[in-house]
Amino acid sequence: MMTKETLYKKSDYVRVLGDDDRFLIYHSLFNNPLETNSTIVEMMEMFSTPMTIGKLSELYEGDLEEVVSRLVNLHLIVPIDQDERAVLSSLHQGFMKEVQAGEKLSRLELAISNACNFGCQHCMHFLNNEVPSRIDPSMHMSAETAKQSIDTFVAQVRKSGNNSVRVHFGNGEPLMNWATLIFALEYCDSITDISFSYAINTNLSLLDEKKAELLKKYNVKISTSLDGLKEANDSIRVDQRGRGTFDIIMSKIQLLKSIGHPIDGFTVTVTDKNFHLIDESVIDLAKEIGVKDMTMDFDLVRSIGITTESCVEKILLLRRYAHQKGLNFYGTWETPYRNLMSNSWLDTPHAFCPAMEGKTLEFNVDGSLKTCGHTNTIVGSSNKFEDCFTPDSKYSQLIESRLPGNNDFCKGCEIEGSCAGQCHVTLESSRNDNQLVGKMCQLMIAATRSLIHEYLEGR
Repeated sequence: MMTKETLYKKSDYVRVLGDDDRFLIYHSLFNNPLETNSTIVEMMEMFSTPMTIGKLSELYEGDLEEVVSRLVNLHLIVPIDQDERAVLSSLHQGFMKEVQAGEKLSRLELAISNACNFGCQHCMHFLNNEVPSRIDPSMHMSAETAKQSIDTFVAQVRKSGNNSVRVHFGNGEPLMNWATLIFALEYCDSITDISFSYAINTNLSLLDEKKAELLKKYNVKISTSLDGLKEANDSIRVDQRGRGTFDIIMSKIQLLKSIGHPIDGFTVTVTDKNFHLIDESVIDLAKEIGVKDMTMDFDLVRSIGITTESCVEKILLLRRYAHQKGLNFYGTWETPYRNLMSNSWLDTPHAFCPAMEGKTLEFNVDGSLKTCGHTNTIVGSSNKFEDCFTPDSKYSQLIESRLPGNNDFCKGCEIEGSCAGQCHVTLESSRNDNQLVGKMCQLMIAATRSLIHEYLEGR
């Protein structure tokens, strides 16, 4: 409880952005953004030297308790003896108990096929995983493994009292293993006490009308990758013979549209090869296709030679234009900003992604378990599923190590709590690219700062 005699100080984790009497104050561990004016910023700065509320009352007129109370509740002003990292650590303990009880699980990832009929050199799945070949039949999941995976996952969510499961079909190109994919849909549909929703990421090239109708029947949300217009896409997204894929992808998008089951959205990957070819025209294409969501990401597994300033400039240009066109436009670069503006560990636990929040587990073709489809870190086995949820398991240790405040290389960063150490796949790939993490950190910080300024300017 706040008292007039308690000595308070401005938190060491306070960050202030803005000007012209419109500011955003936030806590670099707990987020808790506060949009305010210069008077409140000046008042908060008074606590750079510890003081009591009684002392502050001698300097300012009026009833200050409500204002100061809000700053204290947001941890922007704290008692001088408070260890804010210890507060965060105590919150982690309760969260980890829920993770270790399997209570967070709600997203089942099925690696229907680790093979792919495309030959994209920037593919994060193949660059970050050691796989024998893009078309090796042994990389397909069997129907038996799919059934066991579904049964195992459903049994756990039932224990937690959950009756809603999102199933995602990945990893390389899931349509290469259509038999197991349709089996999984039919089998899930037969489980009547669980409400399933479905999503798939596919390059679409193997889609035909019969397959499209079946995906429509089960209301499978379909996402694909399209790396710009024809020249931009075909410079990096190619088949096994190195031929461009734009025309075939577009033909399948039109097929889905013609049967009344359009794609849910598409993702653009930006590399050194196509950066200069990505502009507002890709937003116009998204609008023409009729999607509501478009994602753009810079290469997450290899550092690029484009400057951070140029990347952020491209982000802001396309984001503004997309919003003018009524499209949602985002990417991993937006994750810290989104977390900062909407999540705080003081209210609701969060991490960089659902996988690091304990919501997701991927069942691989060989029965191994991972936290997502592109990581190469194995956290357990489906045959010993319950072992994942012990305190000393690889799964528990990975989740805990990636929580905000627990990533050593992030300590002191202005977006430590909202970024939470960025994508785990990027961290894994940094073993082969020592510039990758540093460059991605620069992008996350610069993008977050710019998005805050955009917010304050009302854009």
